[in-house]
Amino acid sequence: MLSNPMFLVISFILIITTSSRSHAQDISATVQHGDVVSMAELPQLPSWQASAEAGWLPASSIHGSSGNVTMEDVKFGFVRRFKITPRLALSTGLRYSLQNLEAPDSVRLPESLQALSVSFGGDYRLTDHLTMGISISPGLSSDFKTVSTSDIRVPLALIARYQPSRELTFQGGVGYTSGSHGVPVMPMIGLLYKPSETWSFALGFPRTGVSYKPRRDVECHLGAELGGGEYQLHDASLGADVIRYSDIRGVAGIDVSLLPFIKLGIYGGYSFDRKFVFYGGSRDDVHVDNAPFGKVEIKVAW
Repeated sequence: MLSNPMFLVISFILIITTSSRSHAQDISATVQHGDVVSMAELPQLPSWQASAEAGWLPASSIHGSSGNVTMEDVKFGFVRRFKITPRLALSTGLRYSLQNLEAPDSVRLPESLQALSVSFGGDYRLTDHLTMGISISPGLSSDFKTVSTSDIRVPLALIARYQPSRELTFQGGVGYTSGSHGVPVMPMIGLLYKPSETWSFALGFPRTGVSYKPRRDVECHLGAELGGGEYQLHDASLGADVIRYSDIRGVAGIDVSLLPFIKLGIYGGYSFDRKFVFYGGSRDDVHVDNAPFGKVEIKVAW
């Protein structure tokens, strides 16, 4: 049974997560430079890190229509980290995602949406307990039918991490996304509690969860996260200039080490509050039924 103070902390974080879901995905790539779930998964950051991911949401009913929408996505990325001094570390990386949509023509949804970005980051350890971090991820996000300056999105995050003990880490910061049609500035908070090598409790935004490691090569996860993204449209028949997809996901999964430097992740869960929001046009938004989802990921670190 959770104590009242812990219940209030969890409730506060969930309120922030829910109220910010309309624009959280714009900075999700940036905050994962140091979000608390990533800290729990990789307490010691490797010099090289790469991942490939495939996800699937089955045919789901579209509100106000007799049709269904099916969603599939693939993501690739890598990060290279450089330790400049004992206190200063820099990083750079590349991320690409492709989302395919299958829906009736009458719904007027794009067939595919893509995003490509580069990232640059740095961490500076001011004291043994306090670290400051910065990350910027300029990129293109659109249907890629053509490329223009309106496709550019530039997420920026400033983060502070305070670790009073080996078991406890607090994190706070602010994120800003230029070119976003959502709220451009938002707070970021997080708390990581590791009472042992077996358990990790990460409460934060845009992901929150619990991890259990029964042995060295197996790790189980349970949590919640935000999904989606914002994309520029270059097809006048869709009736808008920008589309934003968002959802809230409850997820469970397992990571298995195939080799010391390779992990296979298998995840599943349920997606809630699914919607496509349009900007720069007069058309209605599209709401979609809740649905299960699945995801497979390969992670390489060395």
